[in-house]
Amino acid sequence: MATRRTFTLTAIGTALAAASSVAGAALAFVLGPLTRRAPGGSAFLDLGPASAFEALRAGTSGPEEVVVERTIEDGYMTRRVKERFAVIPDAKAASGLAALGTTCSHLGCGVSWNAARGAFLCPCHGGVYGPGGEVLAGPPPRPLTRLPLVVAGGRLQLDAASLDA
Repeated sequence: MATRRTFTLTAIGTALAAASSVAGAALAFVLGPLTRRAPGGSAFLDLGPASAFEALRAGTSGPEEVVVERTIEDGYMTRRVKERFAVIPDAKAASGLAALGTTCSHLGCGVSWNAARGAFLCPCHGGVYGPGGEVLAGPPPRPLTRLPLVVAGGRLQLDAASLDA
């Protein structure tokens, strides 16, 4: 036969157990960023040997498409994604080259280089970008994202931190 005291102690124990689990989850949420691991891998994405882009730097070929794979840490999930860029000549850059993101600034469709028209074309809504990524026609509100490249150890590299900014 249960007494009032037994019932009260059982109720208090159950309430404390529930409160401690909620408090533990809240504490883990608040302190989580302090215990996060540093992202693995290099801060630079390797696009290939710099010598492979000499014709582009000299202006004798059109933009070259490069696809690289990188790891993204998003909250509690780590995933591998492929990124696509167009490498273009850039006289102002120290490397003589720059990378353009190939995502249309209008609605995020993928753009590609059309050598016959000498422009990047968006197949979704008719956006047209010039060889330097500037908007020539259509609905895009801003140019293609321009990212600087560096040459290190004979390899052309893109700073991955500039992708997350």
